[in-house]
Amino acid sequence: MSREPDRRRAVARLALLAVLIAAAFAAVTVAGVGPGDAQRWVAGAGPAAPLLFVLVAATLGVALFPGHVVAAAAGLLFGALGGTAVALGTALLAAALSYFVARRVGSDALLSLLSPRARRWQQWVAEHGFSAVLVSRLAPGVPSGIVNYLAGLAGLRVRALLGAVAIGALPKTIAYVALGGALSDPWSARGLVAVSLYVVAAAGGVLVGRRLLKARPGQLSRA
Repeated sequence: MSREPDRRRAVARLALLAVLIAAAFAAVTVAGVGPGDAQRWVAGAGPAAPLLFVLVAATLGVALFPGHVVAAAAGLLFGALGGTAVALGTALLAAALSYFVARRVGSDALLSLLSPRARRWQQWVAEHGFSAVLVSRLAPGVPSGIVNYLAGLAGLRVRALLGAVAIGALPKTIAYVALGGALSDPWSARGLVAVSLYVVAAAGGVLVGRRLLKARPGQLSRA
């Protein structure tokens, strides 16, 4: 008799997580935060500008604000070297915050709803968390904010998540930062380096992804 109330509570917790994410996304969208706002904040922050940028941008990342926009803005505001450090710090902090929100609110709830077969997939993802996140960071078009939340729900180790983010996000972060600093001349050497890094990152994602798929549960069961 207690099974059904437990399922309802689990569904309610997952629904709460979805509502929180949607509300944060809607708030940022309605507020219309853009690069011009970031420039004004940085101009008024003085020496604390990099730290302020990381804190604000990471909070926006929790609300699923696009990471490539943040990285391009960092390159525009802080230059190539400083922008890369600031954007990577932002990516790490946003990943950690999203991970812990999902882990705290929805991880146990999701696990209680999974079938035995689905639990095998969940365990596989948790065991291969570093590679899974690395692929998502290298591959083009994968929303990193969603991946951060899924990592928390799937029970990945936080060290695996942050390690994969640090390594996987670096090539595209450098690319977006370089592109942000070359907006006035996208066909400059800096702009071409940005495009080249993006292509290399995508190719790396394909290679790691192919190796990861060979170890998926279906393959293991046939071995």
